[in-house]
Amino acid sequence: MNDLDLFRYLVDGTSAYTLETIALNMAITTLLGLFIFFVYKKTFTGVLYSLSFNVSIVVITMTTAMVIMLIGSNLAISLGMVGALSIVRFRSAIKEPRDLAFLFWAISSGLSAGTGAFLIAGVCSVFIAAFIFVFGKSVYSDCCYLLVLKGNRIQQQDAEKALKGFGIKYKLRMQNSSFDCMEMTYEVYLKKQRPYVIVEHFSENSELGISEVNLVSFSGEVTG
Repeated sequence: MNDLDLFRYLVDGTSAYTLETIALNMAITTLLGLFIFFVYKKTFTGVLYSLSFNVSIVVITMTTAMVIMLIGSNLAISLGMVGALSIVRFRSAIKEPRDLAFLFWAISSGLSAGTGAFLIAGVCSVFIAAFIFVFGKSVYSDCCYLLVLKGNRIQQQDAEKALKGFGIKYKLRMQNSSFDCMEMTYEVYLKKQRPYVIVEHFSENSELGISEVNLVSFSGEVTG
């Protein structure tokens, strides 16, 4: 392919894609991206929800479809695109595996929609969304938190006895102590109606030796 043929290829958008086809592909791709956007927002269980990341999922879906339509079945363009994309470096690390799964979902949807496989993209997206909703409700019915207790002289046995009294699963993750302060961090699993109850209990019972109670929503792993 010479430079003139390449220019005509880029302007005409290949013989396989007309203006109507491109508009249809991008419209359906946008709907798929917005569907993924909705699923991510409704099923997010982390500490801080990132709107910019969620919007990026939609953009990635649309961009992937555009790249697939640009490549088409032309070997020269596909090799050139691979070479161009190989120099891209991502500076932001994806720490949550769940976010990586959504990115892969967005890329797969863009690939399907870009090639016109709308039925595959739509049906598979519905199945993935259903799995995420069902899995989130059945497995993560309890929410994981970090319970941080601070005080001068914390009665550890009494504090753990109170956790057992509420029927809460817990694990001591960290314990720090100094001359006039003691801090204990527990990983606890609380149901939705329990967080405020446990905070009030530890705050109101001064005999436990606790002066400050912090309860932080947590999703991930703590080594120790």
